[in-house]
Amino acid sequence: MSDKTLYLSDLDGTLLQNDASLSPFAVRELNRMIEKGLCFSISSARSTGTVIGILDGLRLTVPIALFNGVIYYDYSAARFVRVMDIDPQAARQVARVMEQYDLHNTMYTYQDQQLFACYTSLDTERERQFAAERSRFPQKKWRQVDSLAKTAENERVVFFSMPGPKEKMDCLYAEMEKIPNITLSYYLDTYEPLWYLEIQAGGVDKRLSVEILREMAGADHVVAFGDNHNDLAMADGADQFCAVRNATADVLAHADQIVPTNTEDGVIRYLLELEAKGGW
Repeated sequence: MSDKTLYLSDLDGTLLQNDASLSPFAVRELNRMIEKGLCFSISSARSTGTVIGILDGLRLTVPIALFNGVIYYDYSAARFVRVMDIDPQAARQVARVMEQYDLHNTMYTYQDQQLFACYTSLDTERERQFAAERSRFPQKKWRQVDSLAKTAENERVVFFSMPGPKEKMDCLYAEMEKIPNITLSYYLDTYEPLWYLEIQAGGVDKRLSVEILREMAGADHVVAFGDNHNDLAMADGADQFCAVRNATADVLAHADQIVPTNTEDGVIRYLLELEAKGGW
């Protein structure tokens, strides 16, 4: 019996076009290859709030990893299959630091197959638009609360996401580094000149998503694809790591192979080349 390989791709800047969409070519070819036996999945920093729409029409057979390995979601069954909580004490500390820095969003909690995006206020047009665009799907509900710290005392906190200018975020990152039992992801956004600080449970990152999805898929090997700093954890966990040519310099330096850019559907073309050589 031949070994089974899972092909695991990041979304933004990797599998998606620059407008955060899957090209019709990518949808058509991925569905065709999956039907022929390709084992394919996603590991993204996104949540169900946007991924549901982005992946519409894609017939995935393996669960996907979201929030950098925090959430495992069966796309075909529309069901969360695994969620990694942040240590309650650490979650409360993070929420308190956010309030000290006058950051009002976003803390994510989970209960009974429902993800909640908690905020105390949405102060800018960008924040209001961000929430509105991500409120169309029932798998994530936006919820205003009086206090993030008090909410963290009573609910299962799974993820924090905070965008901002680099100077402010550098200071915030240094403060959050002092908190034990959390994992930090800090990187420049693909679409806007903003830096994102994302926080999940200690030991949880895209490297863990490689191992969990390897097990869920029953795969012997994993080939991963990425473009940004948070994808380096996948490079550490995968048997082979491919960077799209538009990736950041540090990601390109860690790549075993470089494939065409995201706008050229580099991941798809790599898979098509393997198919032409005899399969995956």
